This record gives sequence, structure tokens and C-alpha cells, in this order.
Amino acid sequence: MKKRLSISVMGEKFEIELEEDFFEFVKEDLIKIQNPTPRELLFLILEKNKKEYTLNKKLEKLLKKIEL
Repeated sequence: MKKRLSISVMGEKFEIELEEDFFEFVKEDLIKIQNPTPRELLFLILEKNKKEYTLNKKLEKLLKKIEL
């Protein structure tokens, strides 16, 4: 099921439609970017990139183990 919502980011409004499961996954981030300060936005981006980097490293290790 899809969820339709309006969101305002840095003074610009967007109408988006997301799968309900994905919406639940990103809901906290959507709330955080409603009225972010530049610092909050920077830390949000860095936090997400760190999580992705860490996950990629774990996947690389797992793939190496599987290949052996």
C-alpha cells in the first residue's frame, strides 16, 4: 500500500508517494528535515553515509567469507 504525503524542505513543498513500509523506515528522517538548521542537515547526511559505509564494509567481509 502506498502513502501520499506533503513535506516541506527548506521552504519548498513536495508531494510524494511512498510504500508504507518504506515510509515507516524513513519517517524519523522526514520529520528531521522539516525545518533543519544547516548543522542538523549536515549531521543527518553524515549519519546516513556512515551507516551505509559500515553496512558496505560488513557486506564485503561477508562476501569474502562466502568466497573462501
